[in-house]
Amino acid sequence: MIRVFWILCFLCFGPSEAAQQKAISDTSHPMNRSAYFAFADHDYIFTLEIVKPGVPLLNFVSMTEADIRLQAKNIQITLENRKTAPTLFSIDTADPKQPMVAAFLTIHPRSSFGFRLDGPFDNAREFVGVTIRLGNEDLKLSPMENYAFEVLVAKVNRMNLGSPDFREDWDVLKLERLGSRAPVRSR
Repeated sequence: MIRVFWILCFLCFGPSEAAQQKAISDTSHPMNRSAYFAFADHDYIFTLEIVKPGVPLLNFVSMTEADIRLQAKNIQITLENRKTAPTLFSIDTADPKQPMVAAFLTIHPRSSFGFRLDGPFDNAREFVGVTIRLGNEDLKLSPMENYAFEVLVAKVNRMNLGSPDFREDWDVLKLERLGSRAPVRSR
């Protein structure tokens, strides 16, 4: 009950604007691993959160005007001692005991969606790194602390996917670029 109260307070009042900016842009100490990762630019926003040991959720927002295919095998997860990839996406349906599974999905223009990654994650509570291959680019997600991640998610949830110009949403919500993009290199 107390947790619900604090969540409602956070959603209603939220942290101060200064605290939000500090949380998102605080890079005073590099993180070696985290349960929270994000990538954000004017085309895509990806967030990954480990919700319980070995169970990561991936969410995206596409602000592009074209479809692009995302394959489970093109998400590289770096664990403490090895790299691995999910084998399937698990998508909630009306029956929680019967999720839909897929090896790939199409990211449509101006859309958002979330799903669980199924794979050999060894009940990991944190990852060392996350990279997503989209087309001919690798998007490297940045590790984040819990508070900064929650601030980012709250901002992303306020985005208007019907907006004619997402740059206005970026300015109004004071979003910042996170992560990096690079041409595909062989893994």
